[in-house]
Amino acid sequence: MRNIIIKNQKYQTILFFSILFILLSFVVSFISLSSGHINISISEVLMILFQNNSGNLVNDSVVWDIRLPRIILSFFVGLALSISGVVLQGLFRNPLADPSILGVSAGAALGAVIPISLAIHTTSILIIPIFSLLGGLFAAFLVFTIYIFMSHKSNSILLLSGIAIGAFLNSLITLSVYLSDSPFQMRAIFYWLIGGFESTRWEHINISIPLIIVSLIFLIYRSKEINLIMIGDEYASSVGVQKNRVVLSSLFFATLATSAAVSVSGILAFVGLVVPHLIRLIIGHDNRLLLPISALAGGFFVLSMDFITRIFFTSSELRVGVIMSLIGGPFFLFLLIKNNFLRRNYIS
Repeated sequence: MRNIIIKNQKYQTILFFSILFILLSFVVSFISLSSGHINISISEVLMILFQNNSGNLVNDSVVWDIRLPRIILSFFVGLALSISGVVLQGLFRNPLADPSILGVSAGAALGAVIPISLAIHTTSILIIPIFSLLGGLFAAFLVFTIYIFMSHKSNSILLLSGIAIGAFLNSLITLSVYLSDSPFQMRAIFYWLIGGFESTRWEHINISIPLIIVSLIFLIYRSKEINLIMIGDEYASSVGVQKNRVVLSSLFFATLATSAAVSVSGILAFVGLVVPHLIRLIIGHDNRLLLPISALAGGFFVLSMDFITRIFFTSSELRVGVIMSLIGGPFFLFLLIKNNFLRRNYIS
């Protein structure tokens, strides 16, 4: 009876927060579709979406070709970075872990920098996303290879390998920028690195969202085993969890989601750190709840930040990646101070 009650409470929590964040996301989406340099009424937006023709070709193009793909992509990028953050924080048992910790963001960034430095990024709209996706996966491959061939396997090996690989790849990015003699290439690299959705097209959605959805489904499926690993490696093994297989497969799909997201948005710092931690404060540490709710909350968060950036900072050309860093930096310091304060009180 008790298990049934707990299970019902879990479903009610998921249902409540899912409906909440989905409704909020739809509200922000419709406001975003109608707002900008060209203001379009909500009724006309609905006509464009559901009748596919409002009689105004300019408004049709603004909604379908510019604003709608940007809204969809920003939501799924936030979703991807949030679920990656949840998984990494759970597997490493560290609330300060985020998707960049395995060097994936650095690998994706280097992958994007290569075609820009070679001046081949203008040949196709998909050149940068494809190179970036492959770069992120390659960085993860290096980290996983080091982990697999180590005789003593531990999370600290993964962590340190990711930090080392990330630092090395970041140095290659710096070298590429330094060697670039074209101001246009340097500007393109800089704009990509700070992250944003200004250049979003439907092709970006087609290449990234299927990978993100597959990753989300797998990680939710693994959420119970991630819970057991969070309790302790020995306990997880005692109840039949194959720890190494679960860790590697979960990290692979977290990496896949991060690479897919970063490849089409650039680097959006702190999303995978801020959103999971905030949701964890509300609903606790159960990944069966935390993963789906953080996914929707992350989508809503990035969607909202992109809307705010697009509406209020258009004249200054400020990108959403800057806003994320302005929010994430102070929040990261808050986490450090709070954890230190709690640890001191616990010890005393």
